[in-house]
Amino acid sequence: MTNEEFQSLVLQQLGKINKRLDSLEEGQLHLATRLDNVDNKVDKLGLRLENEVIDKVRALFDGFALRGDQIERLQKHLDERLDSIETDTRYLVARVARLEKLAK
Repeated sequence: MTNEEFQSLVLQQLGKINKRLDSLEEGQLHLATRLDNVDNKVDKLGLRLENEVIDKVRALFDGFALRGDQIERLQKHLDERLDSIETDTRYLVARVARLEKLAK
């Protein structure tokens, strides 16, 4: 192999290497572009979560807490009414018992 043939072979190999490097650079640029698109979509999704979903979850939680408070107030009211009915029933039972004694 002569010096010129060797140089020609080396130049061919360098040309192939340059083509492959160019191809790799193009692929890297393509991947960078896609990564930027993904980043933008993730940012949009994060903003949507902050603006829409989190507010809706807060509203649901507030409604749940409010409903719990209403149930507690209703329970307290029903307990008071039941106590009143129990007192009235005791009085009526005692009165009926006295009247039955008088009737005998």
